[in-house]
Amino acid sequence: MCDSSRCPQATHHLLHRPVWQTAADNGTVLLASPRIPVGEKNRLRAEHQRSMRALEEIDKATGKAG
Repeated sequence: MCDSSRCPQATHHLLHRPVWQTAADNGTVLLASPRIPVGEKNRLRAEHQRSMRALEEIDKATGKAG
């Protein structure tokens, strides 16, 4: 999943939003789980933040209110 913070050629289109939304939703569930170790939660938190930034960029690029 490309995003503009990692690749200057990445583009954000509305058709990509469901994939990023699923990643963000999964991250939210995993971060809330008491069964996930702290070290893994740190990694998941960074990935969740990346997903949220990508969603914000898609919303901004498509004129959709977030």
